[in-house]
Amino acid sequence: MSATAHASIDDLFERYGPIYRWLVTATVMTAAIAMGFASSMVNVAVPSVMGAFSVGLDQAQWMATGFLATMAATMLLSSWLIEVLGQRITFIAAMTIFATGSFMSATAPNIDLLILGRVLQGFATGIGQPLAMFSIFSVFPPERRGMAMGIYGLGSVLAPTFGPILGGIAIDTISWRYLFYLPLPFCLPALLLGLIFMPSKKLAKQLPPFDWIGLALVFFILFSVLSGLANGPRWGWDSNAILLRLVGGALGVVVFVFWELRAAYPLLDLTLFRDKQFSLIMIAGFVFGAGLFASGYFIPVFVQTIQDYSATRAGLLLAPGGLVMMLFFPLAGRITDSIPAHIPIAAGLLIFAIGFFLIEAVDVNTTFWALVAYTAINRVGLSLAIPSLSVAALRAVPTEKLARGASSATFFRNLGGGFGITLLTAFFQHRTRFHGEAFTATQTSGNQTTQQLLDAVERLLAESGMPDTTQTAGALNYLSEVVLAQASTLGFKDTFLAIAITALLAVGPAWLIGRAAPKR
Repeated sequence: MSATAHASIDDLFERYGPIYRWLVTATVMTAAIAMGFASSMVNVAVPSVMGAFSVGLDQAQWMATGFLATMAATMLLSSWLIEVLGQRITFIAAMTIFATGSFMSATAPNIDLLILGRVLQGFATGIGQPLAMFSIFSVFPPERRGMAMGIYGLGSVLAPTFGPILGGIAIDTISWRYLFYLPLPFCLPALLLGLIFMPSKKLAKQLPPFDWIGLALVFFILFSVLSGLANGPRWGWDSNAILLRLVGGALGVVVFVFWELRAAYPLLDLTLFRDKQFSLIMIAGFVFGAGLFASGYFIPVFVQTIQDYSATRAGLLLAPGGLVMMLFFPLAGRITDSIPAHIPIAAGLLIFAIGFFLIEAVDVNTTFWALVAYTAINRVGLSLAIPSLSVAALRAVPTEKLARGASSATFFRNLGGGFGITLLTAFFQHRTRFHGEAFTATQTSGNQTTQQLLDAVERLLAESGMPDTTQTAGALNYLSEVVLAQASTLGFKDTFLAIAITALLAVGPAWLIGRAAPKR
């Protein structure tokens, strides 16, 4: 029993042989599927949650933003937990917290508790993702790590592929609450596998120092900036509350950098950024994170609100893109082992941008299969670049800083996701309001098209038996809905175009990764 309780990697290799590598991979993949459900299924539930709690998109987006922001912050805590508690205890604690958050989200009586449950899920996922990368890198030799990350990536996209479909079915047939129960059946097997196959260590009698001030600053910065960006369209960008949040967040960044450069055990090791290659990889990862999570968020919201898709149909729309990623991830892993990382990263960004330039052309009449094709194209770009980003980031850091390199890489990717969704939601609301005001200004008595529409609607209402006194009001209400729908459509198109342009602009910095000679 004692040998099992304190089994190192060498002990477990001696016990299980070379197959132990794949036992560890299966363990972290099981956890990745559960956590992948949490990150992917919620996007098809946004319209349902908005209706259930009578909230707007600016509040509903916190289901995704709160999850991503907390996940990004706790990723910086992951390396300390691995060093202090060991991989086994850290893994078990993360899965327990994740299951608690899932149950809280499923039973939440209001939007605030739902967001709190999502924050707990994000906390656990933020610890679990770097732990998975670190565990795989610990058991595979350098020349096989790209292939291993590709296989892990294959497992990690199973949930994003089938999660939206299962979540959509749950929403349409039972309730949106049941999609939060779906990850739970994977939590128990992951816990059991972790108890058996994850290596452990003896707990130190005295804990090493931790940068709690740095962690508090990260949470302060994220809350201040993200809440300021999220509420800016509603409260006004020049309001005192928004300016206080944004200025406070900016000052927090300055204080954080100053503190981290002097901390004995920095939360974010800024010395890693002295390596130009590592810095460029972090920039590319930030952009990819923004594109990955924003695309998965806005596409299902678009088809459900503009094209009147059911949640199930929205999930089916995303599934082929997930299948594409499943096919390309192993190939991308082999490519990562064979050619310089900057080539697949830059190519992936370019393909991703092309996919969103195509999506920008969609409207209410765009067919289901056209949307499937456009989504699949940008997923090809993502699957080509993500394994290369992960491996390149860890190749650029010293061996003794692998855990910190893993936490930094996943931190910036998910930080990009949180900022991407928040910024693009604010951008979408601004552009929708802009187009709405522009359309409204043209709806005058001198506009023949508008007058013909109102006359036609009044005739239909008269034929249905509506009293004369309410026919005009009914026609005007219909006109306002048409204007809002058209303004929202153009707002989505502008948002998709912004994603495409951002990805295209990032191709240059991604290519420069190859100009910075790798240290090792």
